[in-house]
Amino acid sequence: MKLCRCPICHSDLHLDALLEDDAGREMLGLITRLKGDNARALVSYVGLFRPDKAALSNSRALKLMNEVLAMYNPSPLLAHALVETVNCVMKNRRESKNIVALINHNYLKKVYDGAKPQFAVVRNEQGKQELHGEQQQVRLAEEKRIGDIQYIERYANMGRLDVVKDTPQYQVWLTWKEEQRKGVKLC
Repeated sequence: MKLCRCPICHSDLHLDALLEDDAGREMLGLITRLKGDNARALVSYVGLFRPDKAALSNSRALKLMNEVLAMYNPSPLLAHALVETVNCVMKNRRESKNIVALINHNYLKKVYDGAKPQFAVVRNEQGKQELHGEQQQVRLAEEKRIGDIQYIERYANMGRLDVVKDTPQYQVWLTWKEEQRKGVKLC
């Protein structure tokens, strides 16, 4: 059954041919179970592994998708990290004319870790484990750091850093931004 034409290469896409392939069938099932923007972002990300002069096999694409989903649960954070990774890699490819396929997930890991503070979940006190002494101090310090970063990030997104630049939270945010620039260069 002819589905449609590929918008890129204009070849016909046949649903029955795709479903005959075990990996293709599994891949379609996996994609349809993903919620939100995760499916589209994951498909775009897997496209970064496509060799320059060849197609990416369904079995390789399925393996890559399973690796990503084994590392991270589908979430808005994962979708954001996948989209940022795709955008940055594509930008670098356009600027440098170097179209080398990705070989591992290391860049995604860096982007994911760099975006975590933006997607930190605030939990109520009943959902937390009872920690004592130094562990509790470390946890509280990290929660305060994440809260400070999120607070200043809101002002940064509005373009109003001038309002908060004299606050202690701003210094925490600057340190975090510098860590990102050194360790996780997003673009």
